[in-house]
Amino acid sequence: MRERISSSAWRLIGVAAGLLPAVPVLATDGHVLHGVGSVNQAMGGAGIATSIDAIGSNYNNVSSISFLEKDSVEFGAELFIPDRSFSASTPFASGRVDSSTREAVIPSVGLAYKIDQDWTFGFTALGIGGFGVDYPANLPNASGNFNPLAVPQQFGGFGSIYSNYQLMQITPSIAYRLNRDFSVGVGFNLDWASLAVDPWPATPPNASGYPSGSHAATSWGQGFTVGATYQALSNLALGLSFKSPQWFSDFGWDSQYPNGTPAKFQFQLDYPMIVGGGLSYKPVEDLILAADLKWINYSGTNGFEKKNFAASASGPYVQGFGWENIWTVALGAQYRITPRFTLRAGYNYSDNPIPSDQQFFNVFAPAIVQHHLTLGGGFNFTPALELNLAYYHAFQNDVSGSFISSGGPGYPAMNQPIPGTSVTNRLAENSVSAQVVYRFD
Repeated sequence: MRERISSSAWRLIGVAAGLLPAVPVLATDGHVLHGVGSVNQAMGGAGIATSIDAIGSNYNNVSSISFLEKDSVEFGAELFIPDRSFSASTPFASGRVDSSTREAVIPSVGLAYKIDQDWTFGFTALGIGGFGVDYPANLPNASGNFNPLAVPQQFGGFGSIYSNYQLMQITPSIAYRLNRDFSVGVGFNLDWASLAVDPWPATPPNASGYPSGSHAATSWGQGFTVGATYQALSNLALGLSFKSPQWFSDFGWDSQYPNGTPAKFQFQLDYPMIVGGGLSYKPVEDLILAADLKWINYSGTNGFEKKNFAASASGPYVQGFGWENIWTVALGAQYRITPRFTLRAGYNYSDNPIPSDQQFFNVFAPAIVQHHLTLGGGFNFTPALELNLAYYHAFQNDVSGSFISSGGPGYPAMNQPIPGTSVTNRLAENSVSAQVVYRFD
């Protein structure tokens, strides 16, 4: 008889889910985490057809939980360490500023429970994306050795630049096994997000500059996910997954301009639709090879689709992030070396969603890394208890573009590049994580 999930396990799940809004999150495929939990991250994020762990399966393809060998409850934590800087230059000044590290601890929790031979219940609560920087201000000087975008607003720059976007998601799901080889699933996504940006350039300025959005605004969102998994052969599985846009209410701030004038403004920022397909192949009993392909629809997402400046009576303001749609590829391998020890490795590639002509507007959100290498392993202390560890490195990417004119006197027309200027965003990432899996008979 299968062991029931205890009330203590449910309490632990509740505690872990309650911790999620307390932590900042940063991301790797655009602003989307390339993988969730140590098992899925070590596989390069490939998980649409793998059915290896509850966290990765329920996140990547809700139908794949039907093919998990055992029920499980899982807890994970990730230490995410970004390395960010940006440089700016004009004919009169140039300089670089580095962001404070701002490590992030990202918890995750998952559950898969087989109700009967046909129905399986899944649950995840985890951080799924975000971005953030913390750049100091500098002052202009006669030598020209300063970052012209980091001078205070009264000198024509932004001053210190701060952003912190956190995105958490809770997904209960249900999967139904139509027959031995085919499963479908559906999940409901409940989302919570927090957004702080200072200064806030996406609202009209006054004579003193842009207002502060440093007091984080929060928003609730919702969406859904559906998936299908087909066991084409005894050693080959195929999967499809569709994640709807996550529709959020507007973020709103009661703030002030640099001169103390009250400011009240709003911004709509949704989460993009993601469509993916994957396969999992076992050439031999102890080896799993996996590959996923995903498309992320930024150009159709509120907050990301609009770009450049818009004119207003009091001055130009930024309309949105101006991101483009991207493709991502995830490749992973798992090899069970002994009955107790498993080794994993992977690679993840993502298009850069921020074109060169939008780098100026995305100093606040430099989500430009493209290549990730991942490594991890799992150790079974008992047949029921497993510890998994993972590490990944996102290689530094540098992308440059010109300053974009706001149309002021003596400058090119609005939204045209300013000759002789450049801004370069740089980003690299490291991460270590652990995930405990307890499987039920």
